[in-house]
Amino acid sequence: MRIIAGKHRSRILKTLEGNNTRPMMDRMKESVFNTIGPYFDGGISLDLFGGSGALSLEGLSRGIEKAYITEISRDALKVIKDNVASLHEEENIVVMNLDYKIALKRLEGIKFDLVYLDPPYRMNINNELLDYLLEHEMLNKGAYIVCHYVTGNMKMDERFKLIKNYSHDEHELTIYQN
Repeated sequence: MRIIAGKHRSRILKTLEGNNTRPMMDRMKESVFNTIGPYFDGGISLDLFGGSGALSLEGLSRGIEKAYITEISRDALKVIKDNVASLHEEENIVVMNLDYKIALKRLEGIKFDLVYLDPPYRMNINNELLDYLLEHEMLNKGAYIVCHYVTGNMKMDERFKLIKNYSHDEHELTIYQN
């Protein structure tokens, strides 16, 4: 896996071995960022299920100013920290080893410009997460929300502007704008 564009273009990132995380493939990641950017003039991002940190690091490479990554797995957390250090982005990333519910409570009061919602497929909680973000006013006007999930496990949310919906085999990716 690699950074596709921006100041860290072509840098290789570590990933966790095995099937505990499923990083977004470069082709899909490139499509997402070309749809919502491709580059940013600052902003704050949130990745509640960080995996390798690749989405947040791609955003930083393309101009996001600050990123918050949460991850409950200690093994994945080590990979994220290694990736952050390899790009010398420690000043711009807050990495938290917390359950997503605790992390959301701690992050209340911060408004995000870009949110990645890619929980383990078995959890099926993207709609619940969207509710929480709106209810606690955690999204800036115009914020993008990237949702990755098993096909059929998320109902479309009409409170947001639908930007794009990708379907690939057994999973989908939906991009909303607040």
